[in-house]
Order: sequence, then structure tokens, then C-alpha cells
Amino acid sequence: MNRAYRMTPLAEVQPGMMLGEVLRDGKGNVLLAHGVVLSEGMLASLARHGIEMLPILAADRPVATIDPGRLQQRLDRVFRNHERGNHSDWATGILRQYVEDFRLGRKVQP
Repeated sequence: MNRAYRMTPLAEVQPGMMLGEVLRDGKGNVLLAHGVVLSEGMLASLARHGIEMLPILAADRPVATIDPGRLQQRLDRVFRNHERGNHSDWATGILRQYVEDFRLGRKVQP
């Protein structure tokens, strides 16, 4: 268990805060992934589902940065059946680009 977060009552959580751990329901199903930045809509949905406490990333802890080289290696593995730069499967190429942009925090162009 990562102690880089503190359990915070849902009523005290503000949009823009980040989850410090995976959020699961009572059955163990994943509701939200570690590192998700919470929005107003997400908080409203969690309230409707009876979630009372959230593992919020501690503000004094730095957020891990992503190594672009390591990310490319990971994407090469995930998209191993699609060679980077292969334009014959344009849909997979677009998906890979969206994933890369999201992971690196780039603004995604529609």
C-alpha cells in the first residue's frame, strides 16, 4: 500500500485533486485508476454510488514524471502487432497517438 495519499472524506474532495491509489467498490471492482484527476462529474457519480472516502494524493508529494523513452517502449509492447509509422492500419496509429498524448499530458487534437 502506497502511503503517498491520505484517505479524505468525499465532502472535502475538490475537482482537480488526484487519486493516490486505485479506487475500488465493495466487491473489489476498480472504479477509478491510480492517478486519475477528479472532475465534478466523477465526484457526483461517486456520491451516488455511496463512496464516502477517497485516497487523495498528498499535496506535498511530487507527482511522478513519465519517461518518454520508457513510455515508447511500453507502447511498442502494447501495439506490437502494429509497427510505428505503418499507415496501412490508420485506426491503430491514431489510437496509439491518442494514448501517447494522454500519457505525456499533451493536448489531444481531434
